[in-house]
Amino acid sequence: MDSGPLDVDSARILIDVPPGEVWDVVTDVEGMGRFSPENTGARWTSGTPVTVGARFVGANRHGAVRWKTHCTVVDVVPGQRFSFEADEPKARWTYHLEPSGAGTLVTETREIYATPVWWVRLVQKSKVLGSNRDQLMQDGMRQTLERMKVALES
Repeated sequence: MDSGPLDVDSARILIDVPPGEVWDVVTDVEGMGRFSPENTGARWTSGTPVTVGARFVGANRHGAVRWKTHCTVVDVVPGQRFSFEADEPKARWTYHLEPSGAGTLVTETREIYATPVWWVRLVQKSKVLGSNRDQLMQDGMRQTLERMKVALES
């Protein structure tokens, strides 16, 4: 029996460009480092990019700490929804796009769907990645969407 996600964070923003333009940005995992305060990019490792089952390795940094996550695309509805799961933290990231006038309402969600692997729990407990990791992630999602908005609307 699935009891649902263990933890959910989300951020939402209205971007004044059509969903197709936003789609190209949210599915560009290799270029996500342009917007994210923590992710520095990714590289596709198997499958066809932006299709269910495709895999990529994400690169991240927080201060001097650097790490990688192994990710699998789990849901794709072109122009509407893109989701992937990061194996180590057991986090499902989703970008949901909704047309809104001439623009796009973008919602980014992070769901912790299972207990993270032991070393992720150890790092979280050490607070080396921040004393309030959930708040840091919430702030990071908001910053990512704000940076996307600036880039797409300019």
